Amino acid sequence: MKTVYRLLFLDLLKISLTSTAILTFFLVLANVFRDVADLIINHEVPLWVIAKLVLSLVPFVLTFTLPWGLLMAVLFLFGRMSQDHELIALKSAGIGIGPLLAPVIWFALAYSLFSFSINAYVGPKSRHAFKEIFSDVLLQNPLSFFESGKSIDQFDGFRLYASKRAGARLDDVYIWEVDSAFRPLRAIRADEAEINADMPHQRIVLTLRNSRQEERSVANPEDVQAIVAGSRALQVPYEISLGTLFDRLTVRKSIGLATLGEIGQQVLGHPSITPDNNPTPILTELQKRLAVSLSCFTFAIVGVPLAIQVHRRETSVGVALSLVIVLAYYAIVLLADALKAKAHLFPELIIWMPNIVFQTIGFFLLWRVNRR
Repeated sequence: MKTVYRLLFLDLLKISLTSTAILTFFLVLANVFRDVADLIINHEVPLWVIAKLVLSLVPFVLTFTLPWGLLMAVLFLFGRMSQDHELIALKSAGIGIGPLLAPVIWFALAYSLFSFSINAYVGPKSRHAFKEIFSDVLLQNPLSFFESGKSIDQFDGFRLYASKRAGARLDDVYIWEVDSAFRPLRAIRADEAEINADMPHQRIVLTLRNSRQEERSVANPEDVQAIVAGSRALQVPYEISLGTLFDRLTVRKSIGLATLGEIGQQVLGHPSITPDNNPTPILTELQKRLAVSLSCFTFAIVGVPLAIQVHRRETSVGVALSLVIVLAYYAIVLLADALKAKAHLFPELIIWMPNIVFQTIGFFLLWRVNRR
């Protein structure tokens, strides 16, 4: 029996680590394309900064790929054993499904403990570090917002377009000052502009050359007949305030970026993360960290009987089945997370529903499989 346990444990370890590594690679790659690609292409960021950003994504991604990787490992392993009739051979030797679950359960519990450390501390810290690095890159180099052939809308109150940028020089510049409804109030065009950053005063000064402007009616900006030609100038400064941009890019510690210890402080009544008096978001986040960590155990319990019943060893079948389970699980988690501000719906209890439902299904299927 020890030999069977050792082989099961080693196979489970090998396949789960491989599956987790592959899933982590692709999810990190997807996050890089979504969040970091623009920095790489347009913002002239050093390679070591990009490497720090990518590495800080790994622990956050592991919160999803650890349970998913274990689920795929269980489906592959027991699907193969079922198709190769190894389970029948073991059963004829007096070893049922129940005893075979021991190494799986111990492995899943160890995976859950590791997942808990990621969810509780490492993941939030790495996600916070990612946001800080990302913000620092933009705050330390606001000139990188000025890109050739692209509308610039990061600054409040106006939109800017330049057909070409060469260093601190912009060619063929268009500036539209807009109201709160994004309707144009003033349009400025300049043949070229020179960018000067004044970081101590949190501003950028554009020196516009050969500029001309037109004014629109404040009461009715859409009335083109009310457009009035404004002044022309060979050279004029145009100031852009960075205060609002800096305030928006500054990373603040939210509940999602807090470690479990910081969330515990909130539960004990030390408000440093959320300003309101509604404890439900904090309680929901606390329960979410615990529930998602337990998903490793849940996926193992539901994966074993499903793999035996599906009776297939193909990788595509395991991936498809694991994807359906993971999507169903996290759909309920996301629903509870979306309701965390609504105390009367008890989202802190809804967050446990995926574990309860899937474990119930898993134990029922195990009972049926064991009776065969």
